[in-house]
Amino acid sequence: MRSRNYLNKRGILLLLLAIPFISIGQISKNPFLDLKFDKVIMYDFEGGKDADIFIVNEKGQLIKSIKKQQQLDSSTIKNLNAKFGDKKSFGGVTASCFDPHVGFVYYLKGKAVAQISICLDCNRLRSTIDIPAQKQGKVGKGDEVYYLADGLSKTFRRFLNTLLQKNQFSHQIKKGSSFDQ
Repeated sequence: MRSRNYLNKRGILLLLLAIPFISIGQISKNPFLDLKFDKVIMYDFEGGKDADIFIVNEKGQLIKSIKKQQQLDSSTIKNLNAKFGDKKSFGGVTASCFDPHVGFVYYLKGKAVAQISICLDCNRLRSTIDIPAQKQGKVGKGDEVYYLADGLSKTFRRFLNTLLQKNQFSHQIKKGSSFDQ
């Protein structure tokens, strides 16, 4: 009888100790780990306020302002997905232009299943799927909620710029950028 109570108490204690870790894992869950895709293509394009924000339009067609594209290898995809899911990739300040020039499209059997467009000039990204790691510094409630410092971190910007340089894409980070000081 005594050993059964000991095991029950020990089991409850272990469960109570595990709850904070379970909760933390759910809050910061990386949606790219569960995303079903068979390829990822990085695009160099001309986007902006009066132009296209995403690479694949609502009809499922590629936009016309694409300059270049590069299919990513599995190692690069793994690193990219880890970065998108890591809170350390975000937390930077932003500006307001959002004229994206680089984007990533995740495909499954030829159909886009997720897209991310990035403007390194204003340090913002937009995604068709929610990225919990980006949501830091929450202010407000309900429809009035917004996030402070939801921009890219310096290390994530360097990672992206390395991809741009490697693939000879335009709109690489300019020396002296205030986001990289």
